[in-house]
Amino acid sequence: MLAGTALAVLAGACAARAGDSPPKSFKDSTDLDLEQLVNIQVTSVSKKEEKLTDAAAAISVLSNDDLRRSGATTVADALRLVPGMDVAQINSSTWAISARGFNEPHSRSLLVLVDGRAVYSPWDGGVTWNLQQQMLEDVDRIEVIRGPGGTLWGANAVNGVVNIVSKSARDTQGGLIYGSGGDVHLTMDGGRYGGMIGSNTYYRVFGSYQLNDDYPAPDGSPSGTGWQGGQGGFRIDNYASADTHATWQGDFTKNDLFEHTQDDYNLNTLGRWTRTLSDRSSIEFQTYLERLDINVPSSYETVVDTFDITAQHNFGLGERNDVIWGVDYRLNYVTLNSGIDPTQVRDHHFSEQLGSVFVQDEFKIVPDKLTLTAGTKIDYNTLTGVELQPSVRAMFKPTPNQTAWAAVSRAVITPTFTQGHDAVRTPGGPPDFGTVPPTFPSFIGNPEVASSIEWAYELGYRIQPTKRVSVDVAAYFSQYTKLITQEDTGTTIPGPPGQIGVILWNNTYDAQTYGGEASVTVEPVDAWRLTASYSLMHVVAYGRLVDSDAITGSPKQQVGLRSSYDFTKRASLDAQLRYVSPVALTSAYITADVRLSYRPTDTLELSLVGQNLFSKQHIELGNAQGVVAQVPRGFYGKVTWRF
Repeated sequence: MLAGTALAVLAGACAARAGDSPPKSFKDSTDLDLEQLVNIQVTSVSKKEEKLTDAAAAISVLSNDDLRRSGATTVADALRLVPGMDVAQINSSTWAISARGFNEPHSRSLLVLVDGRAVYSPWDGGVTWNLQQQMLEDVDRIEVIRGPGGTLWGANAVNGVVNIVSKSARDTQGGLIYGSGGDVHLTMDGGRYGGMIGSNTYYRVFGSYQLNDDYPAPDGSPSGTGWQGGQGGFRIDNYASADTHATWQGDFTKNDLFEHTQDDYNLNTLGRWTRTLSDRSSIEFQTYLERLDINVPSSYETVVDTFDITAQHNFGLGERNDVIWGVDYRLNYVTLNSGIDPTQVRDHHFSEQLGSVFVQDEFKIVPDKLTLTAGTKIDYNTLTGVELQPSVRAMFKPTPNQTAWAAVSRAVITPTFTQGHDAVRTPGGPPDFGTVPPTFPSFIGNPEVASSIEWAYELGYRIQPTKRVSVDVAAYFSQYTKLITQEDTGTTIPGPPGQIGVILWNNTYDAQTYGGEASVTVEPVDAWRLTASYSLMHVVAYGRLVDSDAITGSPKQQVGLRSSYDFTKRASLDAQLRYVSPVALTSAYITADVRLSYRPTDTLELSLVGQNLFSKQHIELGNAQGVVAQVPRGFYGKVTWRF
C-alpha cells in the first residue's frame, strides 16, 4: 500500500513537470582518478568542508558510485566496504553494526546521522537498521569515522560516526525508476522525480518498496524473519543567492516484520538554513521533528517523539585560527502502550531533555604544514547530568602527498531509557515456580546508572607515493570505564506477578581495546581499481563481567579486497572478497559479492548481483540478542532507467 501511494505521488509529479530536464547518464567512480578521490571534500570530522587527506581522524568515504557499483541494497550492507567496520547481519531484518568493538543489535557506541538528523534510538540504543531505507541512488556520500567524534557530535559518538549525506534536489532533476527481483531480495522497486519551482527552487519526490525472504535458522528450519517495507518522501532546496541555501525534507518509512508479528514506522521532517558570510565564516540553523514507533503487539508499543534544534557558527580569528561553536537542544518524549501483559509497563509517559554547547579551535601553527585542533562539548541530560567530551588533534604534512595525525579524545555513552528508567520490566529468564510466591526474573532499569566513559588515543598516516597508489593506516588504544550490562542481583521485590527477580542494568566492568586498520588502493590502469584492507582488534575486559569475546561481539581480524574493472565505457565488473575471524559462538567465514553491469544507452543500466557466494549460508553473529539466522547465498537482477 505504501509503495503504491509513493509511486502514485511520483507519477503525479511527473505529470505536473514544469519543463523537460535533460536525462542524467550513469557515471563510474573510475571516472575520477585516485588523486581526486583522496582529496574529496568531507564535513564529519570538523563540521566544515576539508579534504579527506587533511582530516585528523580515521575517515573513509563511500561515494554515490561506490554504492551503485557495490550492489548493496541497503546502507547497512554498503558499510561492509569500509575498512574496520564490523557489519554482521543477524537475520533477514536485523543487523549489528559498529567499529572497534562492542558490536550488538543495538550498538550504543556508534552514532548514525542522516542529513544531520541523529537516528540513534534513545529508547534502547543503537539504530533500527531496517528503517534506514534511503534510496541509494539519491545518497551523495556516506562519511564514516572510526573512533570518537563526541566533541562535535555529542554522546554515543564513541567508536564511530556514520554520516549519510543526501544529494541536493538540484542534483536529482529529471526522473529515475528501478526494479529488481531475486531469490533472497524478492523485489526492490522505486523511483523519484525532480523538478523546479520558479528559478531557484528545486524539488524531488521519491518512493520505494522491498520484499525480503525469510532466512534459515541455524538448524535449517525457517527463522520467521522475512519482512517487507517501504519509504516515501520529498526534498526541497532553495538557493536564494550564491551564499544562501535552505533545505526542507521529510520521509515516512514503514515495515512489516517477523511474519506480521511486529510493525514499525518512522516519520520525520527536517529544515536547515545555511549562509556563507565570507571565505572563513558561515552560520547554520537546523531543526527536525521525528516519531519512531516500535510495535510488538505481544509485548508493548514504544513511541519516541523527538524535537531537536541546533545552531552553529564558523569564523576566522586572526590569520591562523578557525573557530566553530554551536548549541543544541533536544527533547525526547516516550509513550509506552501495554500489550498482552500490562504488568510489564510501569510508567506510560516520560521524557528526557538534552542541551549542549561546543567550541573547537583549529590553529595553523605552520600554515599548510602543522595544525593543532582542540575543543570540547559540554552536554547536559536529565538522567546523568553534565558530561564533558574534549579532544585534541594534530595534523602534520611533511610533503603535499602525505599526512600524519594524532588525537586524544574523551567520549561518553549515555544510558538508554530502558537502562536508566524503571519504566518497563521485560522477562529475564524462565519463572521459578518453586518459590512462594513464584519468582519472575526481570530486566529492570536503574536510575543510579552512570554514563560509560572512553579515553581514546589514535595515530594515523596517509600517503600517495604515486598517482596510482594510496595508503591509509590508523592505530588506536581505548580505555573504557563504567561499562553497562545486565547484573543478576540475587534479590527480589514484590510483583505483580508474584515476586520479581531483579536483573539490574549497572556499571559492572571496564575494558581496553587496541588495534588498527590499513588500506591500500592501486590503479594498475585507468579502467581498474583495487583496494585491499586489513583490521586488527584486541580487547581486555575486567570487572564483574570478563568474557571479552561476548562483550565485544566483534572479530579480531577482518580482511577485504575490492576490485572495480571497466571492460568498456558501458560494461563493468565489481567484486568484493571478505574474511571475518571467529566471534564468540560464530565460526570464521569468507565470502564474496560480485556485480556485473551493462549500459546499452547512457540512461539505461542492467545489472546482475551475486551475494555471499562462497557458501550456501553462514552465521555472522551467533551470540546476538533476538532471532539468529543464517545469511544465505543470493542473486538478483536490476534495471535502472533515468529520464
